[in-house]
Amino acid sequence: MVHSIANGASSPALDARDLSKHYGGIQALSGASVTIHSGEIHALLGENGAGKSTAVKVVAGVVRPDEGSVHINGHELTLGSPHGSRAAGVAVVYQELSLVPQFSVMHNLVLSDFPRGRSGLLSMGRAESLAEEALGRLGLVDIDPRTPVSQLSLDQRQMVEIAKATMGQPEILILDEATSSLGDAEVDRLFELVRGLRDAGTTVVVITHRMQEVWALADSMTILRDGRTVGRFNVGEIGQGEVVSLMAGRDVHAVYPPKLSVPRDDPALELQDVRLRRGQSPWHLTVNRGEILGLGGLQGQGQRHFLHWLFGAQPGHGTILRNGARVKIRRPADALRHGIVLIPEDRAIEGLHLMLPVRWNLAMATLGRRAWLGVMNMRAERALASDRVARMSIKASSPFQAVSALSGGTQQKVVVGKFMEAKPEVILFVDATRGIDVQTKFEFYEMLRELANDGAACVLYSSDTAELVGLCDRIAVFHDGEPALMLEASEITQDAVVAASFAVARSAE
Repeated sequence: MVHSIANGASSPALDARDLSKHYGGIQALSGASVTIHSGEIHALLGENGAGKSTAVKVVAGVVRPDEGSVHINGHELTLGSPHGSRAAGVAVVYQELSLVPQFSVMHNLVLSDFPRGRSGLLSMGRAESLAEEALGRLGLVDIDPRTPVSQLSLDQRQMVEIAKATMGQPEILILDEATSSLGDAEVDRLFELVRGLRDAGTTVVVITHRMQEVWALADSMTILRDGRTVGRFNVGEIGQGEVVSLMAGRDVHAVYPPKLSVPRDDPALELQDVRLRRGQSPWHLTVNRGEILGLGGLQGQGQRHFLHWLFGAQPGHGTILRNGARVKIRRPADALRHGIVLIPEDRAIEGLHLMLPVRWNLAMATLGRRAWLGVMNMRAERALASDRVARMSIKASSPFQAVSALSGGTQQKVVVGKFMEAKPEVILFVDATRGIDVQTKFEFYEMLRELANDGAACVLYSSDTAELVGLCDRIAVFHDGEPALMLEASEITQDAVVAASFAVARSAE
């Protein structure tokens, strides 16, 4: 049953009707409709694979639907024309960033419309001025427009992408998981900008898997499931539980699986005299078998650096003991050999070969086990792919499908499946649920607890405080590259984690 609301106060800024699109045997959209009124911040919700990204690409002109129509402010859009969509005032910030890493921030911001001077020649001064103005609107005064994008952190790149999309005061701005890699301060700045754009007349469409953001920012929402529209509501008309149930097609009760009933004292990993930067006092940390240890604190306090150092991917100093024996980890291959794997936050760049098929990505971490004299055992590789696809409910048309064609949540399952075949004893998660849908998150949470129950030592960094609180048996609150405070099981609440994060930051001032 499709629910709907009426809004006669304003005419539709975006009216997409009866959109259908199939890719081979996969029906991405099946008669979906999305109507958004002028002056709204509208949330487009649904699990990965529900059709959200395909609908956005239709509106952006990147994908031509098999059926349906799109009207922008009453004018019918020429479908399958990116230029026509841009000319109609549509700007999109995609989950996978479109910046050119080798170019400067300034060149990325003005790439599609480089300003010219009176002589008609390209004006570098004008370009730099426009770039500084765009960055300033998002409070990014610490980013030099001449800096190559490749030197920026993931959250900075995300903010530059948003600055690029908002430069021309678009009629319709679509944000596809724009907050997935941002910290609380950046999210607050983005929300302030979005509200200002709405008040100035821009209609904003937000795709997010963070329910709290919908209630904090959006005016209305449309829910998609299996390529169909199953509900349109004003925010506040229904509760978050009902929204999740409509997205999943069934009731969803328990979000997080049960935690440890008794604290573990069985070290799988002991870290001694750790220093991630010069001048830092050495510190120590122990991770036990069967526990999920969270890394909390304000964003950018060294959590990512710590995990990447432990995996041999970033510099640092310290003694690493595995099962009581000292080991040297200078590169990721060393970490894998000692049973340590890392599930990255940027799956497209750090976790997958997007143009290769699912089966080859799944086999990537354990190729040596299926080769003899350099020749791959294709039968073993096919058996691995079939097993992992079935066990992890990887939604792909076949193991031969390119990973680039999968949804974000399914791609992350492939990343996890690739490393699980290595049978790791220590698993490092770097914001691993970033940009994946609610139902896939539930499956991820259950898998994480199963890994811990089977004896794995799990270390989890998440930018979502609620996720840390719901999953972790202990939380090490980081500040300036070190765990400044440890919250034990009985102390873990959302208020306690937030308070501790700010407390350790203030105590260091």
